[in-house]
This record gives sequence, structure tokens and C-alpha cells, in this order.
Amino acid sequence: CCPDHGHPRSVQPHNSAEMAVAQKVSMRSTVAARPAARSAVVVRASGETRRAVLSGFLAGAAALTMATPAQALTPVDLFDDRKVKDTGFDLIYEARDYSLPQNVRDGMTQARQSLEDTKKRVKDSEARIDDSLEPVIKKSYWTEAREQLRRQVGTLRFDLNALAETKPKEQKKEAQALKKEFLAKVEALDFALREKDQASSLAKLNDTKAALDKVLAAVL
Repeated sequence: CCPDHGHPRSVQPHNSAEMAVAQKVSMRSTVAARPAARSAVVVRASGETRRAVLSGFLAGAAALTMATPAQALTPVDLFDDRKVKDTGFDLIYEARDYSLPQNVRDGMTQARQSLEDTKKRVKDSEARIDDSLEPVIKKSYWTEAREQLRRQVGTLRFDLNALAETKPKEQKKEAQALKKEFLAKVEALDFALREKDQASSLAKLNDTKAALDKVLAAVL
């Protein structure tokens, strides 16, 4: 208290150190008070969000409940796809079935079940050998010529066997002999292509065409 007037007097810090301590205490009090207000806002926002989501969910459920019978019962179209099995639809599943023979898994057996399709493939291979090989040989495209020849012979080797199996015993024996002669001509042509001998390749190509004509006459 003041000795002269008897009134209380606030105590002031006597130096700078005490003033610094007082300021720190005041700042800590202010910072400590702020999170309370901020957390209250977050809680209110979270509650409003939950109410909005719940209201939207209830409104959607009510809309589905109030749907008309025409909207609720959508017609279903049914298709009979059993015929696609005849076109090889199940080949992908058979390829994964290890209980089946390898020829079935590879699709070779299915591909030769139709004689008409086999004959069509044979005629297509004949046309490619007759028309496609000579131009690439004349251009000295040796790699392309060998690849084309091997692609066609790879199919012909099995298709000629399939066609020969449909013939009587004597005709089957003759067809097999002609097939071996044809394959021998193919090997000679392939060797000439590897040697990059254009004259020899063209000559061997003519021999191959003639041998193929003979075996096709026996099996078709």
C-alpha cells in the first residue's frame, strides 16, 4: 500500500528479466486457450457432415423404395450361344485342360475334323506357294522366302496326312509316297534358299510345285 494515501499499488517488475518472464507466462496462457475453440469448430463441422451424409442415404433409400414396378422390373435378354461351340469357342478351355491329349489341347484335332476346311487350307497353301514365293526369290529376299515356304509346309504336312487317311488302303499308300516326294523337293528348295542361289532356288521351286500338284491330285 502507498504510505501516504493508503491505496493499494500494483507491483511492477524491478528489472528486464522479470518483465521477460511475465511476457512468456502471458503468451503461454493465450496459446493454451486457442485449441479449445478450434476443436469445438471441428466437432461441429464433423457432426454436420455426418448428418448430411445420413440425410442423403435416407433420401436415396426412400427413392428406391418408391420406384414404380416398371422401373423395378427390368427385362433380361437371353441368348442361346450353344452354337458357338461348333466354331471353336471352347478351344481356350481345352488348351488349359491337362487331362486332354496334346493334339486336342493344341487344336489340331478340332481343325481337321472338317474335311472341307482341311481341303480349303490345302488349296490356300498351294496358291501361296505358286504365287508368293517366286517374286521374293527374284528380289533376293531370302529370309522372307524361307519363312513363307516353312509356314505353308508346316500346315500342309499335317493336312495332307489327314486327307490321305480318308482314302482306301491302296490310294492312301500312294498318297503317302507322293507326300514324301513333295517334302523332299521342299527340303531341296529350302537348301537353295539358304545358299542364296537364285537360279537354283527358282528351279527347285518349279520342282516343288510339280510335286505338290501330284500329291493334291491323289488326296483331293
